[in-house]
Amino acid sequence: MNKYLSKFLPVIMMVFAVGCSDGGKPADSAGKTKDTAAAPTKTVKLTVAHVLSDTHPEHLGLVGLANDLKTQTNGSVTLNVISGGALGSENDEINQVKTGALDMALIQGISLFQGLDSRLSVEEVPFLFDTREAAYKAVDGAFGNKVSEILAGKGIHTIAYWENGFRHFTNSKRAIVKPEDMQGIKFRSAASEIRLQMFNELGASAIPMAFTELFTALQQGTVDGQENPLSIIWSSKFYEVQKYLSLSGHIWNTSVLIINPGVWDKLNPEQQKALKDLSFKHRDTVRKQIADEDAEIIEELKSKGMQVNDVDKTAFQTAVKNVRQLYVAKNGDELLKLID
Repeated sequence: MNKYLSKFLPVIMMVFAVGCSDGGKPADSAGKTKDTAAAPTKTVKLTVAHVLSDTHPEHLGLVGLANDLKTQTNGSVTLNVISGGALGSENDEINQVKTGALDMALIQGISLFQGLDSRLSVEEVPFLFDTREAAYKAVDGAFGNKVSEILAGKGIHTIAYWENGFRHFTNSKRAIVKPEDMQGIKFRSAASEIRLQMFNELGASAIPMAFTELFTALQQGTVDGQENPLSIIWSSKFYEVQKYLSLSGHIWNTSVLIINPGVWDKLNPEQQKALKDLSFKHRDTVRKQIADEDAEIIEELKSKGMQVNDVDKTAFQTAVKNVRQLYVAKNGDELLKLID
């Protein structure tokens, strides 16, 4: 053996032994560090759709939600907002959320889910809420919890209840003060037995139609009138095709922010909490904005040439009293008891 090799062989063997011993395993230690290191959070890209214009308070609320969500989750959750019914009608959006083709949607009323369960047409019962405060108490309490439970059984997860608002009549024929003034006017209606019955009790003609078709129908005279909250009447520019606004406040609608359950489950607990909390934050902002802007919108509509009047609410309540009975006969009064 070479004398130099024989001289250093013990040292070489010692180094080799140390390198292979349990006390020093650089390769294995690196591997263990790699295995135990927290995996980076995947970015979840969500899309939410609605049928309103991009100037409506609820659209602006969703944009605010998207911005805050990205910030609070450090970019791990992003939200793309699609407005104007670009993905179809609200029935289309509901079905897309159920199947997972769409992550989220903001649906303009509980009654739009009645195709899944007829009990959910409850919001169509006229004069169910006297004030916004009463409506908020219901949807934020036991009534809203029951609706969420029903939707969960149909494959839809509810995040929060925002606000659509009190609905009022507009038309191009005449001012409506009492129920008799409704006779002979063709109104667009949601495809709801309860809503259609309301128009029937008032002596009006009702034509079922998706909201996304409404402006053109008013423009072309397919229908003479419609009913929606002031924020929608303004943001959808119905003043361009309607002359008379009658402040009936006959129905109050919430807006339901929904998400596909599978998509919800893909979010980690921190992301779920951020989405829920921020949805509540922007719900409150939207509610306040819609309530605060009602008086201002009325003045703006007047400036656009609309004639605005109050109605005889007592006469309207009397005229549509049978609608509640129709609902109870078909669906029972479980949900109504959670409101009354």
